Parts: sequence; structure tokens; C-alpha cells
Amino acid sequence: MAVDRISMLPDEVLHHILSFLPTQIAAATSALSKRWVPLWLSVPALFFDDQSYLLNDKSYLYFAKFIYAIILDRDVPIRTFRLQCEPYSSNHLFSSDLKIWVKAAIQRGLENLCIQIPHREFQPVLSSCIFCCKTLVVLKLAGLTLDEFSAVDLPSLKTLHLNDVMFLEPHYIVDLLVGCPIIEYMHLTGIYYFLADYYVPSSKSFGSLSKLIRADIDDIDFDIFVGSLGIDKYLDGIPIFPNLTHVELTGDWNISWHMVFAMLKQCPMLQNFVLDMQKSYDDSDDLVWISPCSVPECLSSQLRRCSIINYEGTESELHFAKYIMQNSRVLRKMTIFTLCSSELEVDKLELLKDLSLCPRSSTICELSFK
Repeated sequence: MAVDRISMLPDEVLHHILSFLPTQIAAATSALSKRWVPLWLSVPALFFDDQSYLLNDKSYLYFAKFIYAIILDRDVPIRTFRLQCEPYSSNHLFSSDLKIWVKAAIQRGLENLCIQIPHREFQPVLSSCIFCCKTLVVLKLAGLTLDEFSAVDLPSLKTLHLNDVMFLEPHYIVDLLVGCPIIEYMHLTGIYYFLADYYVPSSKSFGSLSKLIRADIDDIDFDIFVGSLGIDKYLDGIPIFPNLTHVELTGDWNISWHMVFAMLKQCPMLQNFVLDMQKSYDDSDDLVWISPCSVPECLSSQLRRCSIINYEGTESELHFAKYIMQNSRVLRKMTIFTLCSSELEVDKLELLKDLSLCPRSSTICELSFK
């Protein structure tokens, strides 16, 4: 007779296994044996995925009732709360339901919150109480509106993911970051705003980002961090990030060479830099590369890898790539990702030849075209 070795594992191990399953499936394990009956009720992670309800032709009401039954009757800690909705059912998700569920999870020691809602015209509004959750370590939100909040106090937050999130005003995202004193990883994608008034933060506003290790900024207007400051004031609007080692600036945002240089200047420990050259704006003086008089500290001693995506072979892009190779003393790899050949004005071989002849400060620098 086969031995049920899985059931012999400690509760802590079985809880860990069940935490990766949607809560509805975890509940179904109670039918396996008496050993499994109480386990799912004490799993500190709740994962609600409405896909199984859709496959069984059940309405959103059944899904919502199941969440209420589980979360409100729970007397054990909730360390993780995950909610994932499909496009159809998300049309029935009410902000009032969402606020009750999140508040109940916070009251039970929430550490990890992940809510993924497909983007739609009217997005659910997340309760402002989440911004004062002192136990929260990971916050991942997609397809939500973040309502007005008077204060942000997230002393334990280390990871922040925002995707297709709407703020009522641009400065709310700044207020959010200021309230995260130990944040290490920040990923911002598709952030947009109900109002368009500029906000001019000072570098002191970002003092709380001194622990930041990685920042991925995709498809947002970077002006929210420097407001309406002039080009010569960019460095005044961006603080020094003493621990930031990985930066990715990608997507359709208002890029300028002044901003790129300012970011390099303010990240003395930067080791990996990714720059996406995708654009949707007219040419301007901002897009003309002017070689700086100084060399950022990260180029002198830290930068190991640099990638340029959607490289078109413009003169400014060429000068920037050369500047990086000529001044990065420990650079190991420079990778150029070109647009498809039908859109590229210059032959890829010519680009490779031109950059290959460029002097390199690092003797181990490898140039790669893809």
C-alpha cells in the first residue's frame, strides 16, 4: 500500500503549499482526508481567482459571497491577500466590496497585497486605509483608482508595483513614495492622472527613497518627479539614490537627454541601466545630445551593463552610446536592441561598425547588437 507522505508533512509546509493555490481549490483539499479538513482554514494566504467561477457559469455574486464568507469569519492572521479578476466579472466588482475585504485583511496583519483588475473605464477605488498599513511589505496593484489620501505611512513596505493605476492628482504618487521609508524595489507602469496640475517636489521630498535598489519606470510622464522645473533645474528636482543599482526607463514617457544624464548623475552605485528609446513626440532641442562636461560617478566605477532598446541610429543615440563606452571604466556589456530592419534608416552593420570603432574605457567591454 502506498504511503501518503504528503499528509505526513508538518502543517507549516502544507500551509506553504496551499498558499500557492486559489483559496477555492485549497478548500477542496478538505475532501482528501480528516488530516486535510482544518488545514485550509488556517492558511495565512488567501488567493481569490474568479476564473473557476466563470468556467462553471456562476455569477460574480457567488464569487463575492465566497470571499465574504472566508475573510470575515477568519480568526487567524492573513499575511497575504491576492485578488485576480477576469475582464467580464471585473465589471461587477464594486469598490465597496473591495474596501471591506482589504480592511478586513489589514486588521489581521496583512503583509502582502496583490490586486489585479483588468483595465476598464470605471476602475474600482481602493480604500485609503491601505496607505497607513504598518505591516505591509509588498504592494502590487493593477487596474485601480487610488483615492485621495491625507497621509501615507508604510514603514515596512519594500516592494511597490503599480500598473494601470489612476491617481486623482499627479502629486499623489509622490506622496505615496515619500511614505515608504525603506522601499527597495519600485515598478511603475502606465500611471495616469485625473487632473493635470503640475506639482513641484523638492529633493528633500524623496529622502525616503534612500533604500531603493531597483526602479523600473515604464510608460509614465517623468515630469511628475520634477514638476515644471526647467532643464537646468532637473538635478535640483531629483535626489541622490545612494543604493540604486538597477534602473529601467522604458516605454512612452517624456524622455530627454538632460533627464537621462540627471538620473545617471544621481545614482552613484548604478550597475545596470536599461533605456528604451521609444518615442511619440516631435523633435526638439531636448533630444539633441550634448556631451556633458563631467562624468557621473556610476560610470567611473560602477556601471557593468547598459542596454539601449529601440535604437534607431540617430546621431544623438550614437553619441550617447559612445559616451557610455568611452567613460564607463568597468563596463562589461553594451547591448543595442535595434528596431526591425524595415524601420531602421541605417544598416545594422554600419551601426555596428561605427560603434565598434569607438574607444572604450573598459578593456573587457563587449558590444552586442540584437
